[in-house]
Amino acid sequence: MGREELEMSEEQPRSITEYILFKLDRTLAILGLVMLGAWAMYTGTNETVQIGMAVVGGLVGYIGGRTGK
Repeated sequence: MGREELEMSEEQPRSITEYILFKLDRTLAILGLVMLGAWAMYTGTNETVQIGMAVVGGLVGYIGGRTGK
């Protein structure tokens, strides 16, 4: 393994700003899904159950993926 390959394989330290942005990105995505599901339930259309199930499935998949590491 050459020096260039070794340098590329080592993980660079992250800054505090990057960590905050990563956490904010995930939080906004989760809040967006919850708000979408709540809005669908509020409107009460024929597709409400389908949208709600998609939101719940997405959250379960996300949480399952995070805990599986």
